[in-house]
Amino acid sequence: MTPALVPTKDPLGCTIPVEFVVCFSLLGVTSQFETNSREILDACRASFGSYGECSPRTRSPLLKIRLLVDESFTATPPWGEVVFRRQGDLLYASAGSENVAVADLRRRQAFGFISPAMAGDFDFLQRNFLECLTFTLMTRGHGATHTYVHASAVAKGNNGLILSGPRESGKSTLAYACARRGFKIVADDVVYLRSVRSMTAWGKPWRLRLLPDCGRLFPELREKAESTRRAGKEVVEIDVQEFMPGTARASCVPRALFFLQRSSVRTTCEPLGADEALELLRRDMVYDPPEVIERHRRVWTALVKRGSFVLRWHGTPEEAVDLLVPFLDS
Repeated sequence: MTPALVPTKDPLGCTIPVEFVVCFSLLGVTSQFETNSREILDACRASFGSYGECSPRTRSPLLKIRLLVDESFTATPPWGEVVFRRQGDLLYASAGSENVAVADLRRRQAFGFISPAMAGDFDFLQRNFLECLTFTLMTRGHGATHTYVHASAVAKGNNGLILSGPRESGKSTLAYACARRGFKIVADDVVYLRSVRSMTAWGKPWRLRLLPDCGRLFPELREKAESTRRAGKEVVEIDVQEFMPGTARASCVPRALFFLQRSSVRTTCEPLGADEALELLRRDMVYDPPEVIERHRRVWTALVKRGSFVLRWHGTPEEAVDLLVPFLDS
């Protein structure tokens, strides 16, 4: 019998072992993460653990990400600019030549190799690799499971309101003001809509990012809030569970959509036509093939038909909350 040939070289890192596998019920979808690094495992749990861990044996994962540390890599910070490029359903992400990931959007799978130093840079790893890859797989390409809206969201019981608007229109400010009045916080900056048999709005409700002057509106934030920089801008970041225990809620059934505008006169709320609402949602649309855009458009259309409004607010956010309360109290 001819002896089997056993390769002696592995220049592509094919045999780097996977030591840890963890699954989360992330935005209502079973998502599996594989790694050889305890640090990456901890970062996964920090990013997604609040959604709840689950067993891959209970439900087959719909999304898989494998991120491995290559001990031969020597890259260290500063990392420089992260580069993202896409061709068809293939997505490429890199932070230098030794920290690279590739995703197949159609198959909802991604893999990457990073340096030991990158695995230890907790915040950078979470934002630019783990969370970016995960939410891109969920919202882009032919395998997209969710539709996105640049918005915050709040809820009472299972029913929620979506607050859409451009940067600094007050999405997070109004979400926090609603929480002070008994609402739950569902999302801070992006709402993920999943429509299978019915529509559900999902978010990341555990941290809120407010403008630096939030202490003027909310005196309790003047000393406790943590100031940081995101995307080159100063923001105040608060831990929702620490500041308002029990306020975070990961999902709701959207009942109405509000487009926020600042007003120099007074606070008003007016109905908005479906076509106008769709046009406002389109401003945040990111390139995708026409058939994928059409799928998103169908979900957006179903959303705006539930009720679309323009909320122009002036003065304190409490005046705007007064107009929102009846939509969920009735």
